[in-house]
Amino acid sequence: MDTFFIEFRDPLFGIIVFFILLFILSFLSYWWGRHKTAKGHRDLESFLGRFESLEDENRLRDQVQTNALSNESWLMLSHSFEVQGNFEKSVEIYHALLSKNRETTFQKDVLLLLGKNYFKAGFLERSRQTFLQIVQNHPRSPQALHYLVLIYEQLQQYDKALEVMESLMEIAPDALSEQLYLECRLLLSDPAVGIDEKASRLIELYQTHRKLGYLIFEWLFTYRPALGWQYFDQSLSTRLTDILWRLRDDNLDLDIIANNTYLRELFTAKGSVSLAEGSSVFELDVLIALRKCGEGKAAMQFEYTCDECKQISFLPFHRCPHCHAIDTVNVIMNLSRERYEENNSLQ
Repeated sequence: MDTFFIEFRDPLFGIIVFFILLFILSFLSYWWGRHKTAKGHRDLESFLGRFESLEDENRLRDQVQTNALSNESWLMLSHSFEVQGNFEKSVEIYHALLSKNRETTFQKDVLLLLGKNYFKAGFLERSRQTFLQIVQNHPRSPQALHYLVLIYEQLQQYDKALEVMESLMEIAPDALSEQLYLECRLLLSDPAVGIDEKASRLIELYQTHRKLGYLIFEWLFTYRPALGWQYFDQSLSTRLTDILWRLRDDNLDLDIIANNTYLRELFTAKGSVSLAEGSSVFELDVLIALRKCGEGKAAMQFEYTCDECKQISFLPFHRCPHCHAIDTVNVIMNLSRERYEENNSLQ
């Protein structure tokens, strides 16, 4: 009986079986790759078909597909349209390039540019669909996940933004500030949570992580000023200048102000107290000197700069509108003429 099955003990037979299995596995891998690529192309065609094709876009698509210009040249042209604010032309070129070039990496890069274009133009739903298309085929794409977080944040869908943030944290573990920021926004937007509970949870979060000071103390001084002073971090005094400046005099804690040099100068310049003779800060020193002279025609206005990108904004922010960094706001003081409202009766 053993002699009948001797071929199974032959080393040559084992080699033949090995190569047969290797061929089968290679064929299955090749077939699966072709199937996945074809599915990606079908998904892309379906994605592009969701948006209307205008006559001008079809004409531009024909130019992209027949013109001898390289893809890099078309991308530079599209970027120039985007800088000029002509987002429609830029989108048309991206669509044409996606139809022309089927290379996977190139399509991913163009889809990223297309999604960012939609985001800048304010088409959040189209931008969301674009980045979801990328994540479907490339789940570990940090840029796509980051923009999905931004989109859900602007749509005030903070729960969905946190879901995307879980995936992003696996790729970029240093995004803790962004996760805490979204948790704060979700907490503050929840109507089922009372103001006192929100205040206690915000205080606990700040004491634990020492992050998001501007956002947390802005909320505390708006809704619970007594708690804001009780847990006030004096290292944030200069950063919170505009928030403190707008406080009503009956919401001030004079004991804390009297024991802090900057706060004494700030509120003396405002006229709430008289605890400083001058200031090392030019704007505060000028206001203090004017009040000593009995002149009250000067006021303070504020601008805001980002510590990361150094861009200036006229409105306060918790996420930079330019580079999207979290908790990087810095206050710039500007002197201005105080405005008075006059009622002129018609004669």
